Amino acid sequence: MGKQENGQEDNVILFPGLIAKLVEKGMTSLKEKKYYDALRYFQESTELEESHPQARYGLVITNIELNRLEEARKHCESMLNEGIGQYYDILQVYVSLLVQLGDYQEVVHLLETVIAEEKLPPNMAESFYQLLDFSRQMTSDSVEIVEDYEEDSIDGMTNTEELIQNLEGGDPDQQWGAIQRLSQINSPKVQEAYRSFLKGKENNPVLKSYLIQILKELHSKETFEVHKFGETFEVNIGQLEDIFHEKFGANVLDRLDKSLSQKSPSLYEMVQQVWWHYLFALYPKSPKPLHTETWACALHILGSALIEGEETTEEIVDQYEVDEKEVESAVNHMKVIESLILTLNDSHT
Repeated sequence: MGKQENGQEDNVILFPGLIAKLVEKGMTSLKEKKYYDALRYFQESTELEESHPQARYGLVITNIELNRLEEARKHCESMLNEGIGQYYDILQVYVSLLVQLGDYQEVVHLLETVIAEEKLPPNMAESFYQLLDFSRQMTSDSVEIVEDYEEDSIDGMTNTEELIQNLEGGDPDQQWGAIQRLSQINSPKVQEAYRSFLKGKENNPVLKSYLIQILKELHSKETFEVHKFGETFEVNIGQLEDIFHEKFGANVLDRLDKSLSQKSPSLYEMVQQVWWHYLFALYPKSPKPLHTETWACALHILGSALIEGEETTEEIVDQYEVDEKEVESAVNHMKVIESLILTLNDSHT
């Protein structure tokens, strides 16, 4: 906990049951789908007691719910290495994460080792064997794909060029596929294709967010010029932080929670998805104006319109005491973004 000048350890006296209360709040927030609140409580718990099993497991589950699979994987891996929590329960989550992340070779290596060295619990054995069989098949298929690729293309350049062409001129589905596959190819041509895509005025802003996220996961330190919604700006991938973005998003939902969650829980859950989709489309920019009440009101109006609720726009605006024109602009912008997301999702089906 730190040291004093005389070299003595600081004596930090915790309130009785503080960690248990923080973990309980984290679990409650998780159940209520207030994931950023849950994340904060679990982080505070582990700062006070690093090896607390429930808090550490809470970090895993919360990161999964937030689609931060790499973060969840790291937390799972450290729990396994440190012997924290129920080993096989953690292992099951860890293997599922590896499958979702496409790391099938690691699944095969891990499960073959575990099966050879230990006796699996009867209630989990079938699941582990199924995951092992699936991952073996996927790694085998990957080898076949590589062999076909080597036969059909000269030194791999043809395939890369085709992917770049899809990124530059394909439909959203082809562009999304190209982004995923190009992320495994590190070359100046690919980097240049990324630059061109991010600053292209006609390219889908949601796909640009995916690409920025992938570049961040690849630990890029480069600066890229990005065009979104009529604005061109520079983004240093290495300096991107999600903290403020997420905090503002959570604050808006907390405000909306007071007005909507008790009245219509299902509607509140639906507009949560709309809100996070919208923030992701804007990423790494933040919504304007940075006014919690305005965006909570806009989401309330949008949600009410989606279910053809009885409340009028004027009645909702009065509840939040905000500028009606700013709210109208916010609602319209979210509708535009949501239509883009739906277009992208439809192209994947």
